[in-house]
Amino acid sequence: MNSTTHLTGIVERAANGPVLRTDGDGTWELDNTRQVRKFIGSRVEVVGERSGFNGFTCEQIWPAGQPRPTAFKIRLEFLLAAAFVAFGLYATVSTVVSALS
Repeated sequence: MNSTTHLTGIVERAANGPVLRTDGDGTWELDNTRQVRKFIGSRVEVVGERSGFNGFTCEQIWPAGQPRPTAFKIRLEFLLAAAFVAFGLYATVSTVVSALS
């Protein structure tokens, strides 16, 4: 069962990608994303979920000691639903317009 976890530590470069060395001498393998790589060598706070034994999937990462940034995510399900609604409205309006012509 995965739950959201908040960790603090230093992002370092390792053979398999970036890792987070926490204050309690723990080591977590982080996602090798641009968002994480820009913090190599910095002290950060990370929110995410454990994956496997020592993997950690980052939802958010930011410099330690700063307020947590507000997350802005566009969920794919909502984007698809909006696209279907927009297409339905377009089809309805174009049908009405062609019927009136």
